[in-house]
Amino acid sequence: MENQKKTTLQNVTKCIVFILLLAMLLMGVSYLMAPKDNTKESGITNPNANGFYSEPKNSIDVVMIGNSDAYSGFSPMELWNACGYTSYVSAEGLQVPAGSLAMLKRILDYQKPKLVILETDGMFTKTDASQNIVNAFNAVLGEPFSVFRYHNRWKKLKWKDLLRKPFYTAHCVTKGQMLSNKVKGYTGEEYMVETDKRAKIPGSSIIAVKQIQKLCAENNMELLLLEMPSESSWSYKRHNAVKDFAKEHHLPFVDLNLDRDRFDFDWTTDSRDGGNHLNSAGARKVTRFIGEYLKEHYDLPDHRDDPNFDVWHEDFKAYTEQVKFTEDD
Repeated sequence: MENQKKTTLQNVTKCIVFILLLAMLLMGVSYLMAPKDNTKESGITNPNANGFYSEPKNSIDVVMIGNSDAYSGFSPMELWNACGYTSYVSAEGLQVPAGSLAMLKRILDYQKPKLVILETDGMFTKTDASQNIVNAFNAVLGEPFSVFRYHNRWKKLKWKDLLRKPFYTAHCVTKGQMLSNKVKGYTGEEYMVETDKRAKIPGSSIIAVKQIQKLCAENNMELLLLEMPSESSWSYKRHNAVKDFAKEHHLPFVDLNLDRDRFDFDWTTDSRDGGNHLNSAGARKVTRFIGEYLKEHYDLPDHRDDPNFDVWHEDFKAYTEQVKFTEDD
């Protein structure tokens, strides 16, 4: 019996040592493989979404995370112009809540926002079991194991990239927003038809959003759930499901698909693709409304008269020029 216990202890010890050695190896390879800059040329995924790295440390007060609805419909520069709030939209196409959690963890290494806005459309994006495992792994372990996100970078690695310290240089004047002047409106029937039915939120999304809420609480950040106008992906059943979730977890929820006259929204002019994503004109309307909501419900600083934030005035000028010259197609 004593020998059996000793053998079991030895086997457990060997397993622990193996796991620790594997973790150290993965962390080392992750450091070597991870981009040391946030430019497209450096190989970083979604450089616009990761532009917060090169903003001055702890200078962003509001971050929005989520999928393409977020980076199409929210304009940090319009929020700055209207309210003086510093914000960044770190959204990615098809970003599910586990991806939003991983993104928020990366943001917190460089920024300490007061408010996190989660665009809720991604809560209903379905992923297969293998993708759920990868998302969970990235969300829990994050940057120390970024080899799983950047495993293909070895093809473009140069010796000088391996050991140098990260130095982020890409400056995104839109603060993560994707600009589009294309107009392809939605002219169909009203899609927000009231019903008592509820859509089902995938369990993986519920777990991840609860983790986002916990992370916000641990870092003294407030969390706001928000849904951008989207005819093709949203419905009253989804509204009811998120409303129930928000009530259960004591979170505010703003659905911009309801009462769109509040901000003069027009589907015939404010969409770039027939009702799925907003164009720059739609984003301006939505963002101004969000700004008024934030003024009423949150205590956020107006930095427009602070000389430490003069670069935001310059960025706004550059942003307006980009909007002006963005192609229509």
